[in-house]
Amino acid sequence: MKQKLRTALGVFLIVLAVITGPIPIIQGWMFFVAAIGVLGIEHPIIQWCLDQMRRFPFARKALDKLGIPKKAGDYPPGGPSTDV
Repeated sequence: MKQKLRTALGVFLIVLAVITGPIPIIQGWMFFVAAIGVLGIEHPIIQWCLDQMRRFPFARKALDKLGIPKKAGDYPPGGPSTDV
């Protein structure tokens, strides 16, 4: 039950991100970051969203710069990098 509630909240946040993306007053990316926080980066819904974002060159550069892997299992051995 808890997992279903988290998934529903995450999907709601992603929908809010899509709706508020073109509105200049409310920034849509904040809702997407909140959805990643709720669901986790390895959740299939988040992975699908990241795959869709990688289709755009500016988003691909931003994701690569942030060190977000192309797939959940693409981390180097030892886990994600903690270099800041």
